[in-house]
Amino acid sequence: MSRALVALSLILVLCAAVSGCGKAAATSGEPEAKERLKCLLELYRHYVLANGKGPANEQELRAYGQKLTPQDRTAFMIGDDLENIFVSPRDNQKFQVRYGLKLEPTGATRAVAWEATPQNGKRYVALTMLYVEEYDEETFKSYNH
Repeated sequence: MSRALVALSLILVLCAAVSGCGKAAATSGEPEAKERLKCLLELYRHYVLANGKGPANEQELRAYGQKLTPQDRTAFMIGDDLENIFVSPRDNQKFQVRYGLKLEPTGATRAVAWEATPQNGKRYVALTMLYVEEYDEETFKSYNH
């Protein structure tokens, strides 16, 4: 029985560590700006899955996030901090978001959301390929067309 409790404890710790944004993001080893942008991308992705198209604007995306249950936000790796996932902690500005995209990973790779201001010549960018990376301005421009 003690093995089952240890196994359950490990599973719960692992789930907490990868459950999305917020406090768990701080322990993931990724920079907070990248984690927030990942959560924003996941919210956008789930909006597209539910509606067949990208949100028209920030208000529509926020409203969708608020309608999700806490369990859904955890399962979708969005987290409960729906305010801060729209803001980069590096420049304290809202992420720039291209609304209305359908997010087709097999199509051309495009920027979905990104930091407004580069830091040391680089900014975090969320791509239609469903990942977030830090890019220099030249690479960012190639995805922002």
